[in-house]
Amino acid sequence: MFEWEGRLVVHVDMNAFYPSCEQLANPSLRGKPVIVVMTPEDGEIITRGAVASCSYEARAFGVRSGMSYLKARELCPGGVYLRTNFSLYEEVSSRVMGELEAFADKLEVASIDEAYLDSTRRAQEYASPEEFGEAIKRTIKERVGLTCSVGIAPTKACAKIASDYRKPDGLTVVRPGQVKSFLAPLEVGRVAGIGPKTQAALEGMGIRLLGELAATPPYILEERFGRVGVWMWLVANGEDNDPVEPQSEYKSISTEHTLERPTTDTVIIRGALQPMVGELHSRISSLGLLYRTVGVKFVYNDFKVATRDHSYREPRGDPASIEQAITLLLGRFDYTKPVRKVGLRLSSFIKIPENQKTIEEWITQGANKDQ
Repeated sequence: MFEWEGRLVVHVDMNAFYPSCEQLANPSLRGKPVIVVMTPEDGEIITRGAVASCSYEARAFGVRSGMSYLKARELCPGGVYLRTNFSLYEEVSSRVMGELEAFADKLEVASIDEAYLDSTRRAQEYASPEEFGEAIKRTIKERVGLTCSVGIAPTKACAKIASDYRKPDGLTVVRPGQVKSFLAPLEVGRVAGIGPKTQAALEGMGIRLLGELAATPPYILEERFGRVGVWMWLVANGEDNDPVEPQSEYKSISTEHTLERPTTDTVIIRGALQPMVGELHSRISSLGLLYRTVGVKFVYNDFKVATRDHSYREPRGDPASIEQAITLLLGRFDYTKPVRKVGLRLSSFIKIPENQKTIEEWITQGANKDQ
């Protein structure tokens, strides 16, 4: 047992998760620059899209997430380019989260490739927080076959920054009493939730580093940013107490509509889906949920069912992203047969802490950074 005052929070971040899953499924890809592409196209050949994630070998060529496929090809013509395979990623993620449960008093699945653990009690079974973190990393490596980076700290915000501190395959422990000194020299943009716009606004106030943010009177930040300003001040001072919350009990939320008559007209089909966007968005908003996956379902006139899913890398909470996914997914269906029923589904949920932000504020402040 070791001394640790207050909560012990762990952030586990899988390294280059999508390409790592591909390399796990196909060991011949190990050591190669693997680029996973989100593309609206079907077929074997990729001609357009955006990089969803890439291996560290590909990053050495300058390839980054969010980059266009054509730009990535220009930088890394010899790379291995693969379409996203979310069924594979979800399956591997489920295995990872299953292993993490053994280390957690409470487990919060933050996204497909990261999780927070409140391990205040469980960690005391080990001689030190470093030994506990190494046990987590070793278990994921031996039982799943992937590497991860681990951050341990008294708060969620600091634990997430710590996991990013020594990537890939890193471990950083920030003990109670060390949080402010650890954060002080880091740029404010290192905090998940401080997006580019907020970072620019802070820099306009002469605040570039977290130490400068911590030293700013909180009332000044509240006047400029509202409640979020106070939250940022608490983070910078290591005083934020956002809880680790287990994953929502909701696996998916969906709705369906039978068309007046079977049709192959995409305008009619899109029109039937449109009202569902507002309905589902209203339901997740009332539940305080963000979604990552949007699914569209077709039931054809012969009663055969076809589904297509699109998963965003970061959680979303806005109706526009649902509509964007619908547009992408409608291009992937067969229209040679009449469609009699359509459905819309949201899944891969993350619950917004009730004492922190509204969904709109969460979205506005930016999403998590890429590994």
